[in-house]
Amino acid sequence: MKRVAGGAAPLPYVLLLAASAAAAQDRVIPFWPNDVPAAIHAEVDGVAVLETVRELSRFHRVQGSPGFAAAAEHMRKKALAAGLADAAVERFPADGKTRYAHFRSYLGWDPRSGTLEEISPTPRLHASFSQMPVALADYSQDADVTAELVDVGKGTSPADYQGKDVRGKIVLADGDLPTVHRLACMERGAAGFLSDYPNQTTAWSGDDRDLVRWGHLDPYQTANRFAFMVSKRQAQDFRERLARGRIVLRARVAAKMVPATYDVVVATIPGADPAAGEIVLTAHLCHQSAGANDNASGSAVIFEIARALQIGIQKRTFPRPKRTIRFLWVPEIAGSQVYLIRHPEVAKRLVAGVHMDMVGGLLATTKGTLHISRTAESLPHVANEIARFFLDEVAAASARYAEQGGDPYAGFVWLPGSREPLLADLRPLELGSDHQVFQDSTFAVPMLYFHDWPDVTIHTNKDQPENLDATKLGRVAYVGAGIAWTLAALPDAEAPQLLAAARAGAGERIARAGAAAGPDAPLVLREAAAAGAETLASVAALWPSTSGDAARESERLHRLAATPAVGQPADPRIPARNPEIRGPLDVYYSSYVQESIDPAGAATLPSASETVLYEAFNLVNGRRSVSQIRDILAGRYGSAPLPAIAAYFELLAKAGALTLSP
Repeated sequence: MKRVAGGAAPLPYVLLLAASAAAAQDRVIPFWPNDVPAAIHAEVDGVAVLETVRELSRFHRVQGSPGFAAAAEHMRKKALAAGLADAAVERFPADGKTRYAHFRSYLGWDPRSGTLEEISPTPRLHASFSQMPVALADYSQDADVTAELVDVGKGTSPADYQGKDVRGKIVLADGDLPTVHRLACMERGAAGFLSDYPNQTTAWSGDDRDLVRWGHLDPYQTANRFAFMVSKRQAQDFRERLARGRIVLRARVAAKMVPATYDVVVATIPGADPAAGEIVLTAHLCHQSAGANDNASGSAVIFEIARALQIGIQKRTFPRPKRTIRFLWVPEIAGSQVYLIRHPEVAKRLVAGVHMDMVGGLLATTKGTLHISRTAESLPHVANEIARFFLDEVAAASARYAEQGGDPYAGFVWLPGSREPLLADLRPLELGSDHQVFQDSTFAVPMLYFHDWPDVTIHTNKDQPENLDATKLGRVAYVGAGIAWTLAALPDAEAPQLLAAARAGAGERIARAGAAAGPDAPLVLREAAAAGAETLASVAALWPSTSGDAARESERLHRLAATPAVGQPADPRIPARNPEIRGPLDVYYSSYVQESIDPAGAATLPSASETVLYEAFNLVNGRRSVSQIRDILAGRYGSAPLPAIAAYFELLAKAGALTLSP
């Protein structure tokens, strides 16, 4: 089609948007009678979610540790008590040898105790694992060392050690832990080290000098010594006193790296039609104690969704859903990779899902707002539109209540939680958690990703339950439950309304694409239409009664944008994925490319966003050329330089992840 001057929406879609709005005006959610979202709201309890967060926060939930195993057993018992009769813990080897496709498992960790004491000049206790588990870096091992402290600055370059004898000493460094360990301990004989390695960078970084960051040594390195984590204030004090004289410390650690298991808690709400596929809800159960927002919050929310829906079914408020709803509490990223590789039959049944990771932070404390990341652009799906309607409902209701008062329940407020409006958005794909495993093209499960960002307490001793909000947790549980129930249980009679919502969403995207400028503008319009057509196809796949209308609308979408004229492709090479690579290239502590090319260093990635490179690999199917993949990325993500995409595929070919044919 021709671009409309001024970027206005094409007239047919203006009319469709108006028609959809009119059809839905008497409904809160256009594809559900009002009693269904009301019934979901009635069963969800934000205060109960916060109590589950408090329960989980008592466990130091490092992957492959006794603390994680105890938390997994706790979740299993809660799921059974909530009526999820098949709740179980599945255990998979984490022994440093077992492979899950290209991912090699790492070892577990059994920490018992750890103390850091100053012997002179001022005897005192600086850190204790029993009092604050985050003080002992993961994968530290047995030690009883009394030694002088030596400051090496960052400690990540040989120059940091020039003129300093660290053999048998304890080092103070603020560089990344595995590199400091290699240079200080493995190469120069240091007994161990203290670290104030900084947390993720935000606008508030450095403001709180008493944060103690969660740190990790290499879980593959069986010769690990030890590391204690200290705050910026503690590190500064050590450095100032070292400038005046000697400091002698005693470090005592009882901990071992041991063969262990990846424990995955699994439970389902069985569907009425086993052939209809499954909806999956996931959360990673791991992280340091307390690890309240990251990620006791997500784990507690999906439990609340499971409990609320199961209670509704038992009370006959809801019918049994058509599709099974599967709940997974996993060790982050590694657990998702392990589970899907070991259960290919389950992976094939998964049609869409929701991942919850950090969803309850109080804005005033954590500084974080809620984001729902859309499904990958390589997997457009109607789940995005479903999420939009439930999110908009809560945002509007919470704003009305905050501005006008009235009934807290109508404002989705769970007292004594907050009363403020929900600050949230629906945004393009972002990476960083288990959803990127499910959305890898091996499994191709479209996933929505709920997450707070920023969060100034993430991975620190201050990620505590008191920083979370029962109201926000309840709101997120309601939105997540609404999405899951729609995907699993929407009757065929309501599917045309959902198709209309998807069609309207496609129209909005096409209207925005019509305003695109620059050399890739035709691609933006083309891919907006293609993504809209794929979204409509996802409706037809789940509700076959809509397939005829969906097909006709898809045809119209494809006609809206003429495919740009294609001459000789700039890069006609065709990448084909190595069938042994199943799942994403990076899996929690493991980088396939780096391990294949430069295990001791770091492979340099091309200058493109991490998301674009992730999606570039997803689009490899043995038929598309490098240029064709680049064009799809440019149209859907807005920026994808051909040299960077080509260089990335060449790097992956060198690593053996794919082949490039002429």
